[in-house]
Amino acid sequence: MITRRDFFQYSGAAGAALLVGIAAKKYALSNNVSTDTYKIFDALITHLFPDKEGYVTSKLNVMGYFKGVLSDKRIDIESREYLINGARWLDETAEEEFNKHFVKLNHDQKEALLKKVSMLRWGDNWLYKIMCYYFESVFSDPIYGANIDAVGWKWLEFEPGFPRPNEVAI
Repeated sequence: MITRRDFFQYSGAAGAALLVGIAAKKYALSNNVSTDTYKIFDALITHLFPDKEGYVTSKLNVMGYFKGVLSDKRIDIESREYLINGARWLDETAEEEFNKHFVKLNHDQKEALLKKVSMLRWGDNWLYKIMCYYFESVFSDPIYGANIDAVGWKWLEFEPGFPRPNEVAI
């Protein structure tokens, strides 16, 4: 039979271990986004929004914006984890379908894979989130690291609201 004192000691040790585990997970997620994950995001954005005459995605610094989002401590851990896991799931699905990583697929293979993934609940939601962040980068003030030289604004003939920020508030 366990005594009350032993129960509280074991409970305290288990609780401390749980808190350390949660803190370690948050630290790992906030500091370790793999290069492969960014390559998947970049290949996806380049595929969905290719450079065209009058509009150049590559000048928006979308990947810089994504890196900022994924390192921002104000983004809740579940949303951040979902973005990262979605990239991994997309790559795993590419491996299952074509025996290649997503970044190695040709245009038609990426198109077919994205159509398939968009029919899945996780895929539809994940692609929606990716596109929301993409459009955020197009419309954001250049002070936040995307939309370099207001390229997105110029492309859409968008007039920003005033006053514009003069520093990034964290």
